[in-house]
Amino acid sequence: MKRVVNSYSARTVSAVTYTPDSATRLLGWVPRIPNYVWLAMIILTVSALSISTLLRSQDQEREAKSSYSYVKTRVDHAKGINQEIKERTEQIRTNPRAAASAAQNQLRLVRHNEIVVAVP
Repeated sequence: MKRVVNSYSARTVSAVTYTPDSATRLLGWVPRIPNYVWLAMIILTVSALSISTLLRSQDQEREAKSSYSYVKTRVDHAKGINQEIKERTEQIRTNPRAAASAAQNQLRLVRHNEIVVAVP
């Protein structure tokens, strides 16, 4: 049995065979790079991106730890001040002398036997 080639397929094959491809001529100077080189470049790129991400996350973690320690010291300081205020309030509630002293200091009250002297 003999195969017959139709005219369309013959034209297509001849056009591809005899017509010089302009892209082939333009890229003819580019050297062919083996597949293992492409694979190595991809692996190196992924490794570089991974290391960059790791370093950035470590830097952010370090900043977060320093921020946490700063906030913790401020909270501890505020708790200490709060405890002092609670102790002072309890002292004012239970001790009449402390209440009188606090009233004189904060409200600028005068006892009945004190004399106020204005100093220019």
